[in-house]
Amino acid sequence: MFKLIVSDIDGTLVGHDLQISPRVKAAIAAAQAKGVTVTLATGRGAEPTERFAAEVGITAPLVCLQGGQVFDPITKRTLYEARLAPEILPWIDRVATERGWHLHFETPRMVYLPEGVPSPEVLNDLFSVTATKRVSNFVAEVTEIPSKFLIAVHDPRERDEIMETLRELIGRAGLPVQLMVSHLQFVEGVPPGVHKASGLQWLITYLEIAPSEVLAIGDNDNDVTMLRWAQTGVAMGNASPAALAVADWVAPSVEEDGVAVAIEKFVLNGGD
Repeated sequence: MFKLIVSDIDGTLVGHDLQISPRVKAAIAAAQAKGVTVTLATGRGAEPTERFAAEVGITAPLVCLQGGQVFDPITKRTLYEARLAPEILPWIDRVATERGWHLHFETPRMVYLPEGVPSPEVLNDLFSVTATKRVSNFVAEVTEIPSKFLIAVHDPRERDEIMETLRELIGRAGLPVQLMVSHLQFVEGVPPGVHKASGLQWLITYLEIAPSEVLAIGDNDNDVTMLRWAQTGVAMGNASPAALAVADWVAPSVEEDGVAVAIEKFVLNGGD
């Protein structure tokens, strides 16, 4: 019997229009009415995650920033967080500036973007529900240690090249940061050991729930850890090859209300 349902947001709970469908809302409400806890696990920060959670009546702590933050939407408290090592910000700022990469930093409540540099369209969509601040000098103006950095590309074909270059540079510098992919146009850097499964492990310990009681639903490479970790990992029909490869079951796409179909199958209809 599942006691916890975890859903990713982008590409899973919502599509490009950022709208949660009536069927998905109804399925989440029905699961909660049965006493099942529902939460979200996402690369987004607390503020936008909280907005999506409120729309579907989720009150459980939320796993944000790729597992680097667990946030309680009721008390507005961060229960757990991991931050990048202080030396990462000036290092990646220099590396990105030298190569003309579009860099930004995220903290639990703010996204810092470069001033005077047009953002790729995908970032405008992503941050339409997020507090942002444009700065002229990251090192001088980002006054708190970031939770992660993100490099966005205009052309998805650039992503893998940047990933490879960064891996080499990080290895050469011996820096404590790990890279992950959450989108065709993103490369993200987070503290070592941080991923969605690590954030969820902290959460279930807090909630006194076992991994064998968790249903996880996601669509991208950054969901792989939680799909493997959960008792049942569900990949969306629109999922990346990496997510599909580790899934126990494949749901319809986000446009076909895949989250609702998964909840109906495994929770509301008893796995039938």
